[in-house]
Amino acid sequence: MIGHGPNLLFLTSQLFSRCSTRESKRQNRSIKDAENMQPWLTQCYYQFNTYRAGLQKRSLSIDANGTSMFSYCEKGTKMHGQPTVVFIHGLSSNKETWLPIVKNIPNDYHCITVDLPAHGETVGMKEEFYTIDKFVEKLKLVIFFDKMNLIEPMFIIGASMGGAVVSMFAIKYPNYVSLICLLAPPADEKYETARIKQLRQGNYEVLLPETTEQLSDMIRSLTVKPIRLPEIFLNGFLRLRLPLLEEHTNVLKSLLEHDYPYLNQRYQELNQISCPTLILWGREDQLFTVDGAHYFLKLIPKSEAIIFDDCGHFMAIDKPLEVAESIVTFLNHHCNCQVNRAYSHEI
Repeated sequence: MIGHGPNLLFLTSQLFSRCSTRESKRQNRSIKDAENMQPWLTQCYYQFNTYRAGLQKRSLSIDANGTSMFSYCEKGTKMHGQPTVVFIHGLSSNKETWLPIVKNIPNDYHCITVDLPAHGETVGMKEEFYTIDKFVEKLKLVIFFDKMNLIEPMFIIGASMGGAVVSMFAIKYPNYVSLICLLAPPADEKYETARIKQLRQGNYEVLLPETTEQLSDMIRSLTVKPIRLPEIFLNGFLRLRLPLLEEHTNVLKSLLEHDYPYLNQRYQELNQISCPTLILWGREDQLFTVDGAHYFLKLIPKSEAIIFDDCGHFMAIDKPLEVAESIVTFLNHHCNCQVNRAYSHEI
């Protein structure tokens, strides 16, 4: 027995070691499974809210082999005499950010939310560098509007960078546009906030977070309404964003280099916009100061503005119902397409 002692001790230690290793592997697998589940749960959250908003997700191939494709969501059907309402998101955002607003728009309006190139699930349209004009051309000439047969003048709505895209689109293609709505687009340098100055100094995490802490900080700074996301969803949102981080960084750098220095000069063309324009802004916007609303009011002839109290840059989070009501009221007033409709007040 004495002679077998060390062997027994060795076998026992090996057994415990293997059990410990197996347990460690199980724990590692559990952690990995939980990490893999985070973006999946976030995707499920998007899908559920897309369904609740009355939208259906679709894709539109723009080449023969399907390698280039726009991803978009659609609600309602196109009606003669009533403009389609098209929503264009901002930098590093996606079509789903419009869901809190679109779900409050009655179902008998035809609504489309679209992922811009280099964003969301739109694929195959990468550029060496990006400009506002390139986004305009992608929407028009790379056939999204044309191939969707959206030739009757549209009501196009843009948030933040998307607002700059929409305003330039309205100048270049006035026959495609009956109305536009701009949600806090970038204005001239004198309306900069500290966050924009940080971006210009190369602190891109202000808008392009790489950690959950940075993502939480971004959300807090751009909203007034307290957001209490469970950790698993916060991680899921971040993990869905990270694969596009390099391309979003390229977009941001390109815009800061090619567009931002000349923005005021380009905006002098806004007096060419002939369609009615609605400008929406949050009074507590920490990205583009609320005085930017007056800047655009002076430049765009047929414009009006609504300023929301207790509202930051992310109006879809802070004031989704109020934004939806403003959009529909503006549309009905200018297009004579009002019918018996009721708003959904579900949050």
